[in-house]
Amino acid sequence: MTFKKRFIALAVVLVLAFIGSVIYVATDGGTYTHCLQYFRNDFITDKDLSVVTDNKDIVKADRVYLNDDHLICVDMHSTGHGSAKLTVTIHCCFEDENGNPDYYFQKEELPIYVDSFGTVFEKKTLDFDGYLFIEIEILVSLALVLLVMAYSFIESFLKARFSYSMVAFGGIALFCAFVLTITIYEMQWMNTFENFLNNLLDTGYQFAILTSPFMMAFSIAFAISNIWLIRREGFRLQNMLGIGLAVLWFSGLVLIELTFVKLIDLTSYSTARNICYSMGYVVSFMECMLLSTVAAAFLSSKRKAPFDRNYLIILGCCIRKDGTLTPILKGRADAAIRFERAQFAATGNHAKFVPSGGQGADEVISESEAMARYLKEQGYPDEQIIKEDKSVNTYQNIRFSRDKILQDAGSLNDVRAGIATTNYHVFRSYVLAKKHGLPARGISAKTKWYFFPNAFLREFVGLIVDRKFKIAAIIIALLAAYTIAVHLLSMGVIF
Repeated sequence: MTFKKRFIALAVVLVLAFIGSVIYVATDGGTYTHCLQYFRNDFITDKDLSVVTDNKDIVKADRVYLNDDHLICVDMHSTGHGSAKLTVTIHCCFEDENGNPDYYFQKEELPIYVDSFGTVFEKKTLDFDGYLFIEIEILVSLALVLLVMAYSFIESFLKARFSYSMVAFGGIALFCAFVLTITIYEMQWMNTFENFLNNLLDTGYQFAILTSPFMMAFSIAFAISNIWLIRREGFRLQNMLGIGLAVLWFSGLVLIELTFVKLIDLTSYSTARNICYSMGYVVSFMECMLLSTVAAAFLSSKRKAPFDRNYLIILGCCIRKDGTLTPILKGRADAAIRFERAQFAATGNHAKFVPSGGQGADEVISESEAMARYLKEQGYPDEQIIKEDKSVNTYQNIRFSRDKILQDAGSLNDVRAGIATTNYHVFRSYVLAKKHGLPARGISAKTKWYFFPNAFLREFVGLIVDRKFKIAAIIIALLAAYTIAVHLLSMGVIF
């Protein structure tokens, strides 16, 4: 099943589940049974119990009785819409241990709210007939999204479909996994629907708090790596990306930590608490996307290309003033050479090299020419080298190299390209190759550690830009779900 069909099926299932839950609550929620949590009273009988309602036009009590566990239960049904109050009275006479008559009297008030669908809610707990079904349905829906997204992420890795879609799969799966884990763990202390909803509302903020030490360390590492990168590679605007985002992220995490203690004293329905908790969802979701970006970028650099490549693109970068290769560019060329030799030894099939890179203002020759000279020094003939010397960035590297390959092969149908670049750059090569319709696999060359954090952040920003509408839709959906839950929780206060 393709990604598209799989996600359409998932969306249909989730929509049907939501519609089914609404129908279930609207159909069966018109009745409600509440059991008072009294200690066991063996001397109480059904005839000692009575119940009255202050508004029979909203809710009517059918009967009050002792169930098998000797708990006092009230059956009721809705007759209108709004708030009402039921009063359960225990009034009995019994003999004490000395045989003398004694009396027991107690009242319990039960505030009720009936919504426009006729569903009966208990205000204190938000319980209604069937709330356990809704809880299970929410958890199953989360688990279903988790499984589909995790499966799609793993499938993308196994089939080398490294893309921003893969990052989104991993981020959503990770987010659902944490929400599901925290919710299930805390269900051992939940005994009402209000507890369940409150826990769901707190999950995003809890995740942000739990991961804040790790993310703070992550932010510091980003900043340090960028400082190191600037010292080694010189000042460039893109080399400041990690520092800027690290400061922004670190400040946000500090703010979350500082507000955590303050929020404990606020009511569950205060505006400040709701804003912070809803932002906790957004922050947690973006953290998951960042972690998924790191995972996808790392996995793409470790995926080995099969020995069936017929073109090997070498992505260019700066050359030395004398026209020779810098260590980074030499590493890319050597990775392509090692692959070509290993493939020829294993299959007897050669691949053509496509060194890609134009001539910069401070370069004596094009990067493509510099790599072509190096390839010839390694014993490769001119007919095995196709130079692409017009590109000035990675986007053009892939696009113009594809055009050169198309011109040489006549069609892309039988083209199986390899893209040799440094390991931190492999994921981007996959993304751009897919964008240009070029069937390709990455060939990874090792490089310095301080390049990685900046590459991770660049791909994370690329994900946000490339999938901005889908990510915005997910965030809006999260905030909408949060708003609905807050409305449900606040019913006992508003009405």
